[in-house]
Amino acid sequence: MIFGLVSGLLLLVVILAAVIVALAATGGPSECAPGGGPIAISDANSSGFQSKWDAFDATLDGGAASAVNFNESEISSRAQSYVDEKDVPFSDVRTCVQDGFGEGTATFSFLGFDVKVKVRGTLDLSGGSPEAEIDDIEIGNVPGFLIAPAESLVDRAIDEALADLEIEHNYTLTLKKGEASVAGTP
Repeated sequence: MIFGLVSGLLLLVVILAAVIVALAATGGPSECAPGGGPIAISDANSSGFQSKWDAFDATLDGGAASAVNFNESEISSRAQSYVDEKDVPFSDVRTCVQDGFGEGTATFSFLGFDVKVKVRGTLDLSGGSPEAEIDDIEIGNVPGFLIAPAESLVDRAIDEALADLEIEHNYTLTLKKGEASVAGTP
């Protein structure tokens, strides 16, 4: 009797997992809507982001307050370069900036499946490592009531991707349509 119950529950879990994987791997959310025009992913935009950040950080290291602005192409290009460098399981990264929040879309690869993901939220740059504050997440065609297991996988992958970054100064992030501004104090 107990063996039958356990076998039945195990079969139900396997079927549910298979349904979630199938839904995740088919279709998915639309790309984020850029706030500042088309997004161009390029090495030049990634390098531009890094050059701006290095100059900004050098000013802060020298003891003076500073600020820097990034457009969506620079942010998306640097994010794509970063995930490529760190071998993070995301590709086709796009970051769209709206007033007060950002949206990101990417393809997340796990267990041989490619899943389209869209997140909405912001970043906490107040200390330690940056932390993603996700307000909403869409994964493949997974309906909301089944998204929790898939969401934890994506959330963990985002946290792991950000874990290597360290906050060295006091930063304030301001998001406005098409642009992210970071102000900093030493």
